[in-house]
Amino acid sequence: MKKPLVSLGLLALLGSSTLAVAQQNPAVAPPKPLLYLAIESQHLIASYHLGVGFQKTTHLIFPAAVNYVDLGSGNIIADKAQGAENIVKVKANAAGFTQTNMTVLTTDGKLYSFLVDYEKDPKVINLNFAGAPGNGAGGAAVALASRAAAPRHSVEAMAAGVSRKKRTVRRRRRAKDDIVLGLHGLYTADDLFYFQLLMRNKSNIGYDIDFLKFTVRDKKLLKRTAIQEAELTPRYVYNGQVSAIPGHKLLERVYVTPKFTIPDDKVLMVELFEKGGGRHLALKITNQDILRARVLPASPAIVATR
Repeated sequence: MKKPLVSLGLLALLGSSTLAVAQQNPAVAPPKPLLYLAIESQHLIASYHLGVGFQKTTHLIFPAAVNYVDLGSGNIIADKAQGAENIVKVKANAAGFTQTNMTVLTTDGKLYSFLVDYEKDPKVINLNFAGAPGNGAGGAAVALASRAAAPRHSVEAMAAGVSRKKRTVRRRRRAKDDIVLGLHGLYTADDLFYFQLLMRNKSNIGYDIDFLKFTVRDKKLLKRTAIQEAELTPRYVYNGQVSAIPGHKLLERVYVTPKFTIPDDKVLMVELFEKGGGRHLALKITNQDILRARVLPASPAIVATR
């Protein structure tokens, strides 16, 4: 027995009836369309284009001190130049990386946005933004020497004395590819910290230091490639002019920073980067280590003797 066929006209009639019922019953009414706000041109912040290489370092000069740097990925590395808080140096951490971004905030309230591409041999390696208006909100530039600093000669004498001290910190070290980075001592005086760092090359291949940086990071985000972090700029580096460690030799440096503490859910990362190589190390220092900093005598003459 054949089943009766339903005519197209009947289907159309049923469909129109269902639609009429849905319109009369709010419970089954179709959802309202979503509203989207258009991004106007005045809301956009233009980005500078930046090409960086693996064998060359690019320097960016800003009109005010830099207080925040965010990298889109770990394929690029950036650090503030030693002794100049308004200069950031950038280079590739991997050859041939895909495009990423970098954001810089300065103490005059300006934001600088960059789209960063890999260039094997970049021709422009120095960019001066000191005379540029910047991308973000304006503000009066502040003097770089606004913070009170201890007399340079006393800091140098303190750091030299710390470099001759014996190890006082329990096994805070990181080793990779026969390169060792360790914290041997941590001292404080005159609202300053003195980090006594030892760098040892146990390999046959010389190690050229590109730079070393201090950053405060969230413990739970250590393995992420793009995170918010606070970077600490050393006020003085003892033995900072020595940038090469021959095979089976060691280098001892003392980094002087303003005093600080960090929450228990954060750590201080000390990162050492090799110039033109891949032997990078990261040493973790906790707030408990910082709270155990030893007090140095006030007199440089006392510190300089063992």
